[in-house]
Amino acid sequence: MKRFLTCSIVATFVLAAFTLRAKAELNIGSDAPPLHVSEWVKGAPVDFAKDASKRIHVLEFWAVWCPPCKMSVPLLTDMQKKFGKDVTIIGITEPDMGQNSPSSIRRFVKEKGSGMGYTVAIDSGRTTQSYMVAAGAMGIPHAFVIDKKGKIAWQGSPLDPALGDVLSELVAGTYDVESAKVAAQVDSRIEQIGMLAQMGQWRGVWDGLVDVLKIDPANAFALSALRDIAVEELDDTAGFRGWVTLHLEANRNNAKAMQILADTLWSAPDLRTRFPDLALDAAKAAYEAPGKRNASAVATYARAMYHLGALDRAIALQQDAIALVGDQDREAIRTTLDYYRTCKKLLRSLEQ
Repeated sequence: MKRFLTCSIVATFVLAAFTLRAKAELNIGSDAPPLHVSEWVKGAPVDFAKDASKRIHVLEFWAVWCPPCKMSVPLLTDMQKKFGKDVTIIGITEPDMGQNSPSSIRRFVKEKGSGMGYTVAIDSGRTTQSYMVAAGAMGIPHAFVIDKKGKIAWQGSPLDPALGDVLSELVAGTYDVESAKVAAQVDSRIEQIGMLAQMGQWRGVWDGLVDVLKIDPANAFALSALRDIAVEELDDTAGFRGWVTLHLEANRNNAKAMQILADTLWSAPDLRTRFPDLALDAAKAAYEAPGKRNASAVATYARAMYHLGALDRAIALQQDAIALVGDQDREAIRTTLDYYRTCKKLLRSLEQ
C-alpha cells in the first residue's frame, strides 16, 4: 500500500511539473527583448520599441516539421480574429537546412492562406536565443505574451487554454502580473521538487513544499502533498502538526489560505492528520478574515460545524453561503445544504 501511495505522489509531482524548463533568465515581468527578423513572411513588420504601448503581442515559436505547431495555427488564427487590433500575434521560426528551410516556411504559409491569419516571421537566430534559450523553454510550440508596458506577462504552450484567458484579462485591464509571477515561481519550485520525489529524497521534498507554501500560502497541491508525505514517507505527524500551527498563525488573515488549510485537514485520509482543533481554528479564521466575506469561506466554516456535529449551525452557515453567490453557482452549495438537512433528520429519528 505504501509503495502504491509513493508512486502516486511521484506521479502527481510529474504531472504538476509537466512543462519542464531549465534555469531561466527571461521570466514573467522581464523586459521583452527586441525582435531580430531576417524576413517578414506575412503581415507588417513589428518593432516592440515603437508598437509595445499600442497593443498586446503574442510571440509564438514554431516550425514546419512540428505537429503540435500545426495544431496551434487555427487556434492562433481564431484568437487574432477575436482580439483584432488589441492583439498582434506573431509566429516566428528559426530556419534550418532541412524541413524548416526558408522556402519550406514560405510554402507552408502560402498554402495555409487565411487559415494562418496572423503575422509570420523568419528569425535571424538571435530572437530564438533571447527568448527560448533565455527562458529555458524546452520545446515548441512555445508562446510569450508581451503586455503594453513591453513586459513578459505570460509564457507557455499556445495550446494551453490559459493563453486565451490571459489575453482577455490583458485586454480588459484585469490581468494581475504579480500573481502570475508568484505562479511561475511556484511552478519552477515544484519542478525541482518533482525531481527530488523521483529520487526518493523526501526530506528535500518536504523542505521544498514548505518553501512553496511560503510563496503561495493557499497552494492546495503543496499542502495536500505535505500532509501525505508526512504520513506515508516521513512518519512524522507531530512535525506536520507543528508546521500547521505555524502556518495557521502566519496566515490567519488570509481567508483563502485558511479555507484550503481547513479543507485539507478535514479531508485527510489518515485521521491522525485531521487535527480537528486546528481545522476548526483555520475554518473560523477563514470566516472571520478581514475584507469582504465570500461564499467559499462561509461554506468551509459550515463544513467544520458539520464535522463537529453542530448541524443547526452548519445549516445556518450554508444558507448564508448560498446568499453570497449568483444563481449559476448555487447548485453545489445547495446540494451540500440538503445533505446537512438530511443528516439532521436522521439524527432526530435516532433520538426519538
